[in-house]
Amino acid sequence: MPRYKSSGQSLPRRTLEYLQSGAAEGTRNAELFDATCQFRDAGHPLEDTVCQVLARALADGLTESEARQTIRSAYARTSREPLGSGGPLPAAPPPVSRRRAPAPAPVRHDHATMALPPPADDGFIRLIDACFRPDELVAIAPAAETDEGGIAPRRGVTLTAAEWKKRVVAKGGITRVFGTKLGLFLRINPMTKDGATNEEVTAFRHVLVEFDRDEAGEPIPKEEQYHAVVTSGMPVAALIDSGNKSLHAWIRVDAPDAAEYKRRVGTIWDWFSGMNLDRQNRNPSRLSRCPDGRRTVDGEVRRQLLLATGFGAESWAAWEAGRNTPDEDAMMPISRLAVYDTSHDPNNLLGKRWLCRGGSLVVVGQSGIGKSSMCMQLMILWALGLSAFNITPVAPLRSLLIQAENDVGDLAEMYQGVRQGMGLTPEQEAILDERIFIYRDTTRTGADFVASASALVDRHQPDLVWADPLLNYIGDEISEQRVISDFCCKLLNAVSLRTGVVWCLLHHTGKPSRDPKAASHWTASDLAYSGLGSSALVNWARETAVLVRLKTAEGEPPTFQLSMTKRRTRAGMLDSTGQPTDTIFVRHAQHGGICWEQCESPEPAAEPKTGNYKMGRKSAFDPVRFEAVLTDFGGEVTAANVSGVADKFTVTERTIWRWWKTFKSNDL
Repeated sequence: MPRYKSSGQSLPRRTLEYLQSGAAEGTRNAELFDATCQFRDAGHPLEDTVCQVLARALADGLTESEARQTIRSAYARTSREPLGSGGPLPAAPPPVSRRRAPAPAPVRHDHATMALPPPADDGFIRLIDACFRPDELVAIAPAAETDEGGIAPRRGVTLTAAEWKKRVVAKGGITRVFGTKLGLFLRINPMTKDGATNEEVTAFRHVLVEFDRDEAGEPIPKEEQYHAVVTSGMPVAALIDSGNKSLHAWIRVDAPDAAEYKRRVGTIWDWFSGMNLDRQNRNPSRLSRCPDGRRTVDGEVRRQLLLATGFGAESWAAWEAGRNTPDEDAMMPISRLAVYDTSHDPNNLLGKRWLCRGGSLVVVGQSGIGKSSMCMQLMILWALGLSAFNITPVAPLRSLLIQAENDVGDLAEMYQGVRQGMGLTPEQEAILDERIFIYRDTTRTGADFVASASALVDRHQPDLVWADPLLNYIGDEISEQRVISDFCCKLLNAVSLRTGVVWCLLHHTGKPSRDPKAASHWTASDLAYSGLGSSALVNWARETAVLVRLKTAEGEPPTFQLSMTKRRTRAGMLDSTGQPTDTIFVRHAQHGGICWEQCESPEPAAEPKTGNYKMGRKSAFDPVRFEAVLTDFGGEVTAANVSGVADKFTVTERTIWRWWKTFKSNDL
């Protein structure tokens, strides 16, 4: 190892420029790794290097654990001869707090190998079937000599995938269609007619990954390249032997737009940062080697081969979900818990730590009772920084709503009704366009839905993401625990861990029981399990809110019970007496507009009559005994003692509140 040199010596200019200006997204890990290697090669001790480069990495958006892992990885390798000095070190920038979690720990060139799969017969046909739909336009470009004597691909020819297959089969192979021996290329994504540029890409489906030399310039054998691609776990649509030094891996990312494609490309480059990816392959219209085509290398004509299709993760969303594993940041030592200020939790969003960043909420209710309009009302109030049923946001919150049940007219009626019922001012309405983002998605389910939602989260950076209804988007049998684990624990949690959003899922109850008294003695905890499907959904959710229509006395308006079943009084709800509670009663606004408002506990419906005589039993309320029992509880019913009073009478807490109301109103 070279002898130690004092700080600021023997560092190349490029490293100094990195410390001063940082790295662009997609190159952050690679630049950090390269710079750390230069410090190592110049003889700087690890602790000195950490002081210099860690702040730069944090300012670029890497997490501390990720940056430290990259630094340690560089120092674990053998030192090289140092490059020339570029001058004194610039002052390191201060750390920058970023809400968004960056890319995962990158792959390192560890020289592990894996035997290549045998070439596929009819490689061109198999690639077309695996990577393009029959009606999509595929651009193929033969190479030709340039005026300067070099070799370069032409603009190319576009035909549909079905037309290419038909032509190649009829001719007896792609080499009968394009006879060139200088090289044959095709673009990795579908194009417009005669398209060749990024603007003419019609589907951002694939990213080309190619590397044949490491960061030290040493060649990487194809068996090592293959091992790195396979062990990444990424969804690989096709793997092609270029006929020379490199493999071409088509990573299937299925990005919904160019912006999300760019983000996913950056994630791939961060992952493979130790493998020195070809930086020219970041654009969606990129050319790759066409299987079964020919090329000439050092006078030798070689064949370009398809090695494999369709391996790795099921989808990009599944890969992103699966790669989030606990690291150093996930460990929470007791010393940290002992001093954590829970009264000023920076992650809190709503109530008394009722919902915090990365949390989850499931709102359960019968079909057609107005869950969607309640969702609209909550989004509006919280976007304005206002309380909803005394549930108060710590600051104005941004909401993203993805829903399947309502068209633009339905949503307009809903919003205009809430606006009327709440009496919104023009100034308040103007704010909402910047804090509420609504999309309709009626086709995506499972991993595809989460991938699309993830892209919208990155675009709008909301605090809350509402999905209405869950049944439209889960994409599988909701009664299976496996389905809940895959959709909620893996896919949704991956997005919330990366971004800090709270998932708010609107969900339906099952069919009502034939026994009218089946749920008469349910507690709030019991209500949590009233939604359709596996109980794993309740276990996953940080909070389950249940909205139930009640049977009320004749002539009373429809009344509903809203209960928080897990975090209870942390939400901040108050009953009609101003006491903290986990259950309130709400009605549709009586003064016009589609709007919810809190109300008093309703009078229960009368028992049904049969024949000429009364059915049912006499009320169990005995005011004399009630007063006697209350003397043991301070003479009144409160949120603190209602459970004990209910136990004395073997009735529900709701019944005790009703008796207390009757007792007070009659001055008993």
